Amino acid sequence: MKRLSLLAAALVLVLGMAVSASAAPEVSISGNLLVNAVWMNNWDFRDGTNNGAAMDIVQRADLYFTVTANENLKGVLGLRSDKDSWGDADLGLDRPGGRDRAQLNIRDAYIDFNWPGTDVNVKAGVYTIALPQSVGSASMIVAERAGAVMVSTPVTDNVSVLAGYTRLWNDNNTTGNALNASTFGEDFLDGYLLALPLSFEGVSATPFFLYGNGGQNYLAAGEEISAYWTGTNFTMSLFDPFIIKADVNYGKLDADTRANDASGWLFDLGLDYTGFDFMTVSAFFAYTTGNDDDSTNGQEQMPILNGDWAVGSFFFGGGSITSDDINGGDTPMGFWTVGLSLTDIQSFAQGLTHDFHVLYVKGTNDKDDTVNLGTLGSYLTEDDSLWEVDFNTAYAVYDELTLYGQLGYINSDFDEDVWGSTVDNDAWKVATGVVYKF
Repeated sequence: MKRLSLLAAALVLVLGMAVSASAAPEVSISGNLLVNAVWMNNWDFRDGTNNGAAMDIVQRADLYFTVTANENLKGVLGLRSDKDSWGDADLGLDRPGGRDRAQLNIRDAYIDFNWPGTDVNVKAGVYTIALPQSVGSASMIVAERAGAVMVSTPVTDNVSVLAGYTRLWNDNNTTGNALNASTFGEDFLDGYLLALPLSFEGVSATPFFLYGNGGQNYLAAGEEISAYWTGTNFTMSLFDPFIIKADVNYGKLDADTRANDASGWLFDLGLDYTGFDFMTVSAFFAYTTGNDDDSTNGQEQMPILNGDWAVGSFFFGGGSITSDDINGGDTPMGFWTVGLSLTDIQSFAQGLTHDFHVLYVKGTNDKDDTVNLGTLGSYLTEDDSLWEVDFNTAYAVYDELTLYGQLGYINSDFDEDVWGSTVDNDAWKVATGVVYKF
């Protein structure tokens, strides 16, 4: 009933906007339906814990309404279903739609308008907040939905300004967790963003500065924090078909207790070759700082909020469908990686393409820092490393319907002195799915 009620409310909202407008707005509907099956083995790198092959089938739905009054005003309402597994409480035999979780939830809800007579754009509501990133799928620091107001305007043909406020987290609980590579704390966290998009012939970059302050009890009772992140992305196509990409980010977190401080940086570099008409070749390197062996002075990892960075399609994330990668875009800090990708490889049949990735990953965290030691499979010490090889296929049955297949293999070398003797170094996946976009 909750699902039907929310959908009905959404339709009423859309129709109400249409009736009340002075001119009938244009209403467009889009979305997608996906079903994905994945066979996985040893994703936690523990012998005997998850060593047997396991299979899971999940599905998810997105539904978006875009109401456009004119070229200067539109509203967007996006709904997403829970990502549930077949056979679970909501999708088991005779149970679909019969539980509270079987419902569409608000994913995006925002107003996008230009101030009358100007090029000043205002975007207010809940939508994706993402810092600029050129190498990898998205920013390591933050690339996730949050409530925000962002104002942008061109200054010249080549220079723009973006400024805004976002409430990243709000919870009145009195205890929390330190801001680190994978989790928010409690209470509230506000962000203030200033960015300067630059675009010249063959060169683009977006320097940014993000300041965040957390209220009392954000880390622990009576402890406030402040943090900032700065950096830029960079893309140069002057030497087309060679395209050079890079990112430099630095982040610092200050807390009342020194052991909760954190500061670190990342650097990455990529080179794409687009001269072939049958594929794109990409080489990349990325480095992020790791913790040292003194936990009393805080962490040397760059503090992050909720990023979605990935290269390859298995260890870091980057799976084409859903639930078909290990870390799901929650990038573990404290590593360096180098790799090669061949993407959009045109195959023998029209609509059939392939991607190939090979990468080497090694940790930069000191193995003697046991206080900040994370989870095996997402935290890498200086004595941990892995190789990853992926081969993925997509077949466009129709323009709107795509079949996917993914193969991934990881051969790791985790230090048994740190992780114990139950470490198992091989992991693999086989995934297949179908996505209908409308």
